[in-house]
Amino acid sequence: MPYRLIEGDPEPSAVRWLTFVPFLPDGRCMVLPGPRLPSGEVRAGEHYLLDACIRIPLETVGFRMQRVGPFAADRDHVYAWLDGDRYAGSRPHAVIEPVVDTAEALARVLDAVSAMVVRDGARAFRSQSDADYYATNVRLLEPAYLRGTTVQAGSGFGGDAARWRARREMIVDGIDRAGTFLDVGCANGLLMESVRDWAAERGLAIEPYGVDLAPGLVELARRRLPHWADRIEVGNAIDYVPAGGRRFTFVHVLLDCVPVRRRGDMLRHALDTLVAPGGRLLVSHYQSAGGGDRTAAEHVRDLGFEVAGSSHARGGDRAATTAWIDRPAAMPVAPA
Repeated sequence: MPYRLIEGDPEPSAVRWLTFVPFLPDGRCMVLPGPRLPSGEVRAGEHYLLDACIRIPLETVGFRMQRVGPFAADRDHVYAWLDGDRYAGSRPHAVIEPVVDTAEALARVLDAVSAMVVRDGARAFRSQSDADYYATNVRLLEPAYLRGTTVQAGSGFGGDAARWRARREMIVDGIDRAGTFLDVGCANGLLMESVRDWAAERGLAIEPYGVDLAPGLVELARRRLPHWADRIEVGNAIDYVPAGGRRFTFVHVLLDCVPVRRRGDMLRHALDTLVAPGGRLLVSHYQSAGGGDRTAAEHVRDLGFEVAGSSHARGGDRAATTAWIDRPAAMPVAPA
């Protein structure tokens, strides 16, 4: 065997080269013509997880990574699966016609070593537990957001204030009255502020609250927004229950807060436990620019929920979408 299987993340200083097994939203793999696996060197000053795992797939195969999991290593060469989508946005990226197929089909046409990499990568990717998923989100998002040099970067967004508004104001399209707003996955609290301000421009008074899985981001949000510090809590979208059993007029969640197989459970939990009777659940999905993933409304319908309305990012950008589900006023409130 040319490498050893590993668990956990190697020390950043020990990683010099990376090879990837990229998985698309539909579960298929995307690799270079040949076919061959995307691979590249970690540059000086890069953190391999936070920098090289984004740059190399973009520059080699036009793939935008969302999550990454190292599963094998050979000295300073690390092998990792990627979770993401095709990319055609403004960042430097390869423009190629990739090879896309199941891991099993690709393993039959790759060289022997690459075939083994794909099989091991698929096994590691598919065997993630719920706990693995949440731990991966925290270990990737918390340090990436905390090192952000702009308020937008501290909320996981790479653009400026104007671009932020163009990609996020769609959420307010689902707010049709004054009330309370809970942002599930609030990061540094910027969306809480933004929704309050954008709704006010429409004559709607919104009182924002926030919850995030990453303790470091909750601490950051509380420091940034001391007047709302008691409104921001640590919690997981799949089972968070607010202190005192509070319910909210509007609750905002991201589909990516939980594993794909738990998305329906998350939406039901939010409707049963977080959304007030007569309130509304706002469900957003931020796709990769140029990717092949479906909209928030399409995902929500496929999960068996009735979509009351939907919206998308401004400026012709359909890569960010929001759909909303109304909770009937007569729907009984689940016990806190």
